[in-house]
Amino acid sequence: MDVDPALVKACQRGEPGALDALIRATYADVYALCRRMLADPDEAADATQEVFVRVMRSVLGFRGESAFGTWLHRVTVNVCLTMLRRRSRARATGMVAGGTPFAMPGDEMQMASDKDNPEDLAVTADLAARSEVALASLPEDARAVVVLRDIEGLSTKEVADLLGVTETVVKVRLHRAHTRLRKMILTSTPELGGAQA
Repeated sequence: MDVDPALVKACQRGEPGALDALIRATYADVYALCRRMLADPDEAADATQEVFVRVMRSVLGFRGESAFGTWLHRVTVNVCLTMLRRRSRARATGMVAGGTPFAMPGDEMQMASDKDNPEDLAVTADLAARSEVALASLPEDARAVVVLRDIEGLSTKEVADLLGVTETVVKVRLHRAHTRLRKMILTSTPELGGAQA
C-alpha cells in the first residue's frame, strides 16, 4: 500500500478533502486484502469500513516511525484477524454454519498478457478461478497464513508476530496449506467445478 507522505501530512493538518483523498487512494488495496483474508464480500466491506474508522481516529497520532502504507497494512490485517476470531467463536457456539464461497466478479486477475491466444487465456482464467475457490476453502488460520505470506509478501517472522504464533507454526500451516491447495487445484473435483477423474 503506497501512500504519499504529503497526503498523510495534509490529513494531519486537517486540510479539507485530504482524508477523502487518502481513503480513495487506499480503498481498493484495503478492500482487496480484506477479501483475500475473509473470503466474504460483505465481511470484507465491513472490515474495510472498520479500517477507515480506525484511520480517521488515529491519523493525527501517526508519528511516521514506519511508512503509512505499512501501518495501514498492519491495521487492515489486525481488523481481519479480529473478524476471523469472532467468526470462529461464533461457529464454535453454533451461531454460524460454514463459510461463504470466494468469488470476485469483475476483479479478474491480470495474469495473462494481451498477446496470449484465447486458449491460454481460458486456461489462465480457469486456474485463477480454481485458485480463488481453493484459497477460500482453506480453514481460516491457514488462509490467513497463505494470504499474508504468499500474496502480501510478509516474512515468516512478520506473519508470526501478526498472528501471535511461532515461526514454526507459520511454516507448518503454510506447508499444509500449500499441500492442500496443490491437491485441490491440480485435481479435478466437483467443488472446483471440474469433472470427476
